[in-house]
Amino acid sequence: MRIHIKQSVAISMAALGFFAAAGISQSTTVSAKSRVKVTSNAKLKTDAASRNVTFTGKAALWNKASALKGAKKVATTITLKDLAKAGRSSKNVRAYRVARTNRGRVYYKVVTFDGKDRGWIYGGRSRTNFAGGLKTYQTFQQTSLSSEMSNGNFQIANPGTANDNQTVTYKQPAWTQYKVGRQVTDSRPYANVSYKIDQAGTRTREGDQWVHISATSNGNSGADGWIRYSGLKPASNINSPIADNAVRINLVDSATGSSITSVDYTKTGAAKGSALGSNVNGTWKLEATDSSAIQSQIASALAAHGYTGFTLTPGQMAAIAQGTFGASVTISVVKPTISKAVRIVLTDPSGNVINSVDYTNATAKDGQPVGTLDGTTWKLAAADSTAIQAKLVDALKGTGHALSANNTLTADQQALIAQTTFGNQVSVKTVAANPVKDNEVQLSFVDQQGTSLGTTTLTKAATDKTALETIKAASGSDPTSTNSATLKAAYDALLTKAGVKGYYTTDLTADQLKANLAALNAAAFGQSVKLVVAKIPVKALASSFTFFDHAKQDIWNYKDFPINYLEDANGKRDSDTNFSKQLMTDTNLNGYAGNVVSAASVNNALKAQHLDTIYYAAKDDGWWAAAGTYLASGDFGTNGSLFADSMKGKTIYVYKVTLTAKANDNTVALDQKGNLDTPLLDKDGNVTIADAPVKVGLKYT
Repeated sequence: MRIHIKQSVAISMAALGFFAAAGISQSTTVSAKSRVKVTSNAKLKTDAASRNVTFTGKAALWNKASALKGAKKVATTITLKDLAKAGRSSKNVRAYRVARTNRGRVYYKVVTFDGKDRGWIYGGRSRTNFAGGLKTYQTFQQTSLSSEMSNGNFQIANPGTANDNQTVTYKQPAWTQYKVGRQVTDSRPYANVSYKIDQAGTRTREGDQWVHISATSNGNSGADGWIRYSGLKPASNINSPIADNAVRINLVDSATGSSITSVDYTKTGAAKGSALGSNVNGTWKLEATDSSAIQSQIASALAAHGYTGFTLTPGQMAAIAQGTFGASVTISVVKPTISKAVRIVLTDPSGNVINSVDYTNATAKDGQPVGTLDGTTWKLAAADSTAIQAKLVDALKGTGHALSANNTLTADQQALIAQTTFGNQVSVKTVAANPVKDNEVQLSFVDQQGTSLGTTTLTKAATDKTALETIKAASGSDPTSTNSATLKAAYDALLTKAGVKGYYTTDLTADQLKANLAALNAAAFGQSVKLVVAKIPVKALASSFTFFDHAKQDIWNYKDFPINYLEDANGKRDSDTNFSKQLMTDTNLNGYAGNVVSAASVNNALKAQHLDTIYYAAKDDGWWAAAGTYLASGDFGTNGSLFADSMKGKTIYVYKVTLTAKANDNTVALDQKGNLDTPLLDKDGNVTIADAPVKVGLKYT
């Protein structure tokens, strides 16, 4: 038997609300208005989603219960009707407190999800059903998956940091639950992760389609969450092995050079290394059957990415015809113009594409020029000029190029853009921001999608005869080596010089490595060399977390008791497995292999996931044990009842336990088959992220 010596209190079922709550607060008596006074004022404790409401327009919003003396109107019924019809989920409403007067009238305190509208509103005479000025509202409608969703693999189409519903993922569809935000704030580490869709639905106000995605590989689950369906693209197979009887056709965007997708064209009986087409009088051609099949296959693959109506040109057919079985060939395709936008393609002085941006404004119409003709000169409106310049300058960051000597739009560039019509694209040449000198060679690093990461300029030493010798000297090794370790060391050194972190060569394709080798061998002084690098996969520190109460087993001895069902500091009750998943994906505990996680980071993760303080319940088994059996999920009730009927007559103990990670302390320990004696953090309070995650045990006291 055991006894717990810690904060505890025996409570009846009727008195207990959420464990994390301090109790129901009673308000002081408010000045009477016709002797009306508040008899109770309590925080609502039902499931959060059940407290999503909307306004009926039958009652106004007040700074306190409208029946009380001195109450002031915050919003009229007309305003509330408009809010109820708003097409933005940020205007969803949450009820979070309830008050009752001595006349039996009930008032709810509510707030819009954006926090801009808050106050008290009449809600009828029942504290269990919304009435009067409020009614229950479903912010999100679950729908079934389409066959495309169920069967497809997807990637985030435009990884980045934008909080625009399509770039990063969210814990719930944006603005559908109060104060529930993003799952990740930067999706770039997950650019090449393949996802399956396991849930779908639409936001009630906007009617836009959202899906929940889960990584097909467990090690890449950090961004698992909700995202607008339009923010996904079909996953590319560009990095998978190529069959001996297949030619892989890699499709890249002509404007940005970034990878779109790829298709494998197979032919029965084809010999590895043989050409797909044939050379007829110096011209490469495809057989009619091959041409038709490839055209259909590519058009179908591109349509899923928004490149509709694609038709192979003679030049593209010739390029594909030269492809060999067991290998790949790359062709560039032009994306259809975006409706009511102009695409501005940025090129270097030689015409090579650097990047592109799409620009639109409130008055844009397809076929209409962006600017106006003033006499014989095309001009941009001041607002358009400022907005376009800001977009272009941002797109050129880190590329080593600028719009002009002072990085502003020239009159000629403005005129070129001004006469371009919405729905079309225009190319704008840039200049080298810091021209490479005759005794220098510049290395420009880009990711696998062609996005610029950074540059470094190397200066020729007196003994260097070639630019490659200068590059090798700077790398301290040989970036042209076929030895993977030597290659990695060389690139690591060069990437460090360029200030690029989180990239390596390990996951590059054979074609990308071949292109890098060719670029390095062709390096020359006074020129820039473009090198492709791959994003290093993000690793998780832990594969699981288990929760323990470090409590007295008897009067003399302590023992670590597993907690399988608990409540966090925010009032959320769930299994240890689900809370473990939350911690595993916390960004404080993830990084690249070799990164150090400190005690402060562990504590930040615990706090961010509301697990620095937790609560659990146990029932009195009699005699020694104040709480002999921990309560599981089945011991709690439904439909507003805290406990299941089986708990009637039982004395329930609620325990509040806390944890703070410390250096060389086994409160946070390696969980080796239940053995928690080995501290996770060393004497300096650090632990290094390894290739393989570890199991971690948390001892709360």
